[in-house]
Amino acid sequence: MPSVVRAPASALVRYSSPRPKFTLCRASDVPLTLVTASSYALAGGVCCFISHALAVPLDVIKTRLQVQKFKDTSVIAVAQAIVREDGILALVDGWESTFFGYFIQGACKYGFFEVFKVLAAVDAGAPGDSHRLITLLTCAASAEVIGSAFLTPLEQIRIKTVSDATYASEGFSEAALKFAREEGLDGIIESLPVTYAKMIPYTAVQLASFEVLKVSLADVGDAGVVKALSAVLAGIAASLASQPGDTLLSVMNGSRNRANGVAAGGVDDGRGASKPILSENVVEVAARLGPSGLMTGWNARLIHVTTIVVVQLLVYDSIKSVLLAH
Repeated sequence: MPSVVRAPASALVRYSSPRPKFTLCRASDVPLTLVTASSYALAGGVCCFISHALAVPLDVIKTRLQVQKFKDTSVIAVAQAIVREDGILALVDGWESTFFGYFIQGACKYGFFEVFKVLAAVDAGAPGDSHRLITLLTCAASAEVIGSAFLTPLEQIRIKTVSDATYASEGFSEAALKFAREEGLDGIIESLPVTYAKMIPYTAVQLASFEVLKVSLADVGDAGVVKALSAVLAGIAASLASQPGDTLLSVMNGSRNRANGVAAGGVDDGRGASKPILSENVVEVAARLGPSGLMTGWNARLIHVTTIVVVQLLVYDSIKSVLLAH
């Protein structure tokens, strides 16, 4: 009589529950289902909204500096000038665009990143894989291509709302309809290259480096400490990688605002010269600014972006863990 091979008790516990329905693919420990994919998207949308919502006043100050002249250009002085002129609520202008824009962008960014990782068979814990970093970068960049396509029009609406108090005098819906009439699909497509120049390096480096660092630093100490340290290092790397694109985005948006009569004059090219750039495209502006011009202000932006990235990654990881546990 053949002997009966019994499975270990741990295996029985692990596989005793029924498999989830609608399984698309399976990672090393978590099956990719419609439910888990939705959990990734929801966690990504919430974490991106939270991290960027905290920075709305800084975004307002930055945008007003791009389109308006101030005697004192320090952050506190500009904030005080805005409050004096337009009231304290002006510091949260465009919050609706930030909410919808970054919620949708975050859902696409994190949701598709997790899906692409599984489809590309990337094991987050696999050591010694020389192609793993490249694969992670590709997955994150591909996810951001989708996310930024939704973010771009809402970010344009935010900039217009902040730079022109009359643009959304009756609320976000009015601003969205006005943008659709005035800009339409052509305006969105025209703005995509400069948005991608900033957001794709930012997301690719942020997500890929966080994944790699969590594994590389696993032996450093407590898991929470490793996660926090990995998030900080990922934030620094993402800030530096996206700085040239951020400069291009600011310069190109500044030129459009001046073209609409919001402000006058040229754009500082990073060497003390002021030149009009209304006829220049992204490549021409990048070539004119050069490496040093593209990195102008990186030290001031470093803390801001790193803080956003750390909050975003830690909140995402926490929400994802809670959702997947149920």
